[in-house]
Amino acid sequence: MDIKLVVNQMLELFLILALGYIAAKKKVVSPNFGSQLSNFILSITLPCMMLASVATMPADNDSKDIMMMFIISILFYVVMPFVAYFIARILMVKKEDRHLYMYMTIWSNVGFMGFPVIASIFGEGAIFYATIFNLIFNVSNFTLGIMLMSKEGRNALDFKKFLSPGMVSSIAAVIMFASHLKLPELLNDTLKTVGATTTPLAMIVIGIALSGISVKSVFTEIRLYPYVIIKQIMLPLLAWAILKNVIVNPYLLGIIIVIIAMPVATSSVLFANRYENNVALATKGVFITTLASVITIPLISYLLM
Repeated sequence: MDIKLVVNQMLELFLILALGYIAAKKKVVSPNFGSQLSNFILSITLPCMMLASVATMPADNDSKDIMMMFIISILFYVVMPFVAYFIARILMVKKEDRHLYMYMTIWSNVGFMGFPVIASIFGEGAIFYATIFNLIFNVSNFTLGIMLMSKEGRNALDFKKFLSPGMVSSIAAVIMFASHLKLPELLNDTLKTVGATTTPLAMIVIGIALSGISVKSVFTEIRLYPYVIIKQIMLPLLAWAILKNVIVNPYLLGIIIVIIAMPVATSSVLFANRYENNVALATKGVFITTLASVITIPLISYLLM
């Protein structure tokens, strides 16, 4: 793992993010453009990226690693709600914002930012493992995530959302790999080309979303500073200390730790908006953690070397 490559990749992603921010501030794009582009990514480019990842899987892949990734992913989303609650209490988060902090801690930016970063560090084949993690992410996000963010709790659940393109493509990718199904070269190349646009487009979307925040108000949210240290440095290192005794494959271990080190998922803003939660705080959380990831992800990657 070349740490310079990781730093350069993070800086490149942040520059693309800044481009989206500037475009929105200068009104090059309309306020609705970010929302439309986000839907396009979630419905088209990200699913293409997931499906194309199957063809780039290493030929000598061990099926035990696949099963291990499933197990670790499930355990992660089972354990994290308890960890998230503990963190919210340590930070003395106000009761009305406690569930939002829990959401931000549990669900990180696996898709928009995680996939391109994982691919840049570990290669395109690593996206398949991230797809498995993302599958469990979607299941937990559209169940427990909604229950946390909505005042209605369980009554807010909509199981039709399980049929989202991201969920369907995640399941399809796993089935394709398990059955050794190969797509025609032309179709696979098309999926790969379209999927490759996910990285720049996703960063632009985040930049557009961040343009609507008052930068001054973001940096006065004092509680987010210790939160970044806990979420993006201490948690990945704690996970590494535990999992290194369980996962013998350093390649798989590295992928999992980098995923855990990702910033807050942009869905926290979408869910906060949809379920009338604290949208401003969710947006600040995304901004601060995304900005901090330019330093924290290379740092975590360096410590994994």
